[in-house]
Amino acid sequence: MKYICIFGDSTAWGAYDMEKGGWANRLWLHFIGQKDEKFHGVYNLSIDGGTTETILARFESEAKIRDAEVLIFQSGGNDAARKGKDGDCLVPLEKYRENIREIVRKARQITPEIVFMGFEHADEAKTTPVYWDDIYYWNKDIDEYNAALREICNEENVLYIPLADLQKNGLSEDGLHLTESGHQKIFETVRDFLVENHFV
Repeated sequence: MKYICIFGDSTAWGAYDMEKGGWANRLWLHFIGQKDEKFHGVYNLSIDGGTTETILARFESEAKIRDAEVLIFQSGGNDAARKGKDGDCLVPLEKYRENIREIVRKARQITPEIVFMGFEHADEAKTTPVYWDDIYYWNKDIDEYNAALREICNEENVLYIPLADLQKNGLSEDGLHLTESGHQKIFETVRDFLVENHFV
């Protein structure tokens, strides 16, 4: 059995998927449904509000406990969010870059099978600010952080899955989190990516 560990934010955690609990849980259901030697254990270790900072604080120990052979990281949307309309991003861009490189360095000590996922665009009419806090999600910031992530993955020769435009019509009413259909699209993309790159 090959163990896949997923670390991310509310999107990876499964927010707003009332049918199957998110794309990561859909991945687990897919593998367990095969009921043969191809089954893969999937641990979704994502947390709501997660950033690269929260990933760095805990992923090593949690991945090692579970004998992870594949590590999937989906984080950056919250890093790029701003506290207040004119505030700074929650994790400054240069710090974000440092965090990604450190995640790669530490992940390679666990397994060579590492995947980073981009993060989706927001509906700015509903996320500037979000209704539950004075937090702003601007697509220009999301694009900048996505570009930094993609650049580092290219430099480090780490696989990257772009998601920014995957679910243009798959956002929930809050303009940030995905609907069930959005999670389904991400699940299918990740599943096919893992197969195509011989991770599973």
